[in-house]
Amino acid sequence: MVDSALPKRRRLRRRLSYTISAAGTIEGARREAEYYEALGRFVQMFAEVEKVLAQTLWFYAKSRPEVAKIIFAGTQSEMAATYIKALAKATNASDAAKADLENVLHQFGIIRSARNDILHYGATLIAEGRGVVSNAWKAKAQPNEFLISAEALVHMESDLRKIIAHFGYRHLGRPWPVAAWNVQWLETTLRAPWQYKHRAPPRSQTNTAVSPRVRRRGLRRPPPPPASQA
Repeated sequence: MVDSALPKRRRLRRRLSYTISAAGTIEGARREAEYYEALGRFVQMFAEVEKVLAQTLWFYAKSRPEVAKIIFAGTQSEMAATYIKALAKATNASDAAKADLENVLHQFGIIRSARNDILHYGATLIAEGRGVVSNAWKAKAQPNEFLISAEALVHMESDLRKIIAHFGYRHLGRPWPVAAWNVQWLETTLRAPWQYKHRAPPRSQTNTAVSPRVRRRGLRRPPPPPASQA
């Protein structure tokens, strides 16, 4: 009698079982909180770069702000970057300045493309720890996809701070800071390599099971700029 009742109990347990979504777990909620906090800081810093990018365009166009605001009204950041490189060449800027612009604007282009996709398509699987940005829902051919995380956003934010330093101190002629700590920060920032690397997900990204045991790793925010840069 006991043996005949056992399969029935197992069937009942299967019917009553359910799976908690990753977002409903403590670890998943923590990942989402870190991601959206980092996203907010990144979006704010991107806006700061767009402002300095416009000022750099006005500088190389040799236009007063009052005139430049009219001439370049509505110029998007991608076109502004193209204009800056063309104007630097046309105005015989130094080779060092042109090389620096090429380096900085290349990284800015990578971050700008990622930012546009993040804001237009959003991200999935953040709580699961394998976030992906994808336009698969509208792509006619191979979708554009890349990995995203709070850590990646922190790296992009740090690169944007570095871009502001390059524009400000190597092109706009901002006075070099006086305090030793600020000088050290600026020199280190200008020499530092780019942190953000654009990475595509593996083919099995959306089908790969996520281990429930994920080592928690804190994120380090980029240091604030020197006081004289404000």
